[in-house]
Amino acid sequence: MSVLPWLVLRRQTHGRYPNQASTGKKKPGRPAETTPPDNEGMGHKSGGIQLQSDRPFSRSRIGGIHGFAVLLALVLFYLHVVVIFDVIAEMLRFKPWMLEHLGPKHTGKIFLLGSFFALLLAHVAEAAVWGLFFRGTRLLPSITDGIYFTAASITTLGYGDILLKYPWRHLGTLIAITGVLMFGCSTAFLFVVLQDVWQHSLTG
Repeated sequence: MSVLPWLVLRRQTHGRYPNQASTGKKKPGRPAETTPPDNEGMGHKSGGIQLQSDRPFSRSRIGGIHGFAVLLALVLFYLHVVVIFDVIAEMLRFKPWMLEHLGPKHTGKIFLLGSFFALLLAHVAEAAVWGLFFRGTRLLPSITDGIYFTAASITTLGYGDILLKYPWRHLGTLIAITGVLMFGCSTAFLFVVLQDVWQHSLTG
């Protein structure tokens, strides 16, 4: 009872939609994708369209850019350490004077706010340097896109509206790893400062 209706339905369907091979028609293929020539290696979505270039790259250029990116990450991490130990250490020179004239509570608040502001400027400057790197290597179309991509990577936001195409996508992972480590150092330093301020506020 179930086979008979199936045969009838199959014959009607076969008669309504004949085999494309017998009629000589081919399925319409996907239109060839065009990529802009100036967006070399770029994966940038603009208006829902992802702009990427399929131009092949030499191994020497790929290795050179990745090597320079690793070196840049080390230099930026060193500069971040300099901000923590040297720049903020200069602020401590005024701590005795501030304790004498402002008291421990106001001194601690000002010192904590100054440390936060210095670290914020350091992170913004690091994102700006990465933006210059992406613009100089033509992996992203503008410095602002590079800064935004870097900020989204180091903060682990990962929104995904600006992407790097293979083989450059590993740079996003490198930036994310170094960014997490830098934010970890900043958070640990602020915790030490907050603990010191809290102790002096209680004892003062």
